[in-house]
Amino acid sequence: MTSILRARAGERFAAIEKTRQRALNEQEETAQKISENTARLKALRLAKEATEMAASPTLKSGSKERAAKSLPS
Repeated sequence: MTSILRARAGERFAAIEKTRQRALNEQEETAQKISENTARLKALRLAKEATEMAASPTLKSGSKERAAKSLPS
C-alpha cells in the first residue's frame, strides 16, 4: 500500500515537474525573442541616428551659407 502511494506521488511529482519545465522553457523562449527584437530595434535606431548625424552637419552648414547669402550687405 505504501509503495503504491509513493509511486503515485512520484508520478504526480514527475508530471508537475514536467509541466513546470515546459512553462519555464516557454518563458525563456519568449524572453529570448523579446531580447532579439530589442537588439534588432536598437541596431536600427543607431543606424538611423548615425545616418542623421552624418547628414546633419551638411544641412546645418548649408543653411548657414544660405542665410548669409540672403542677408543684404
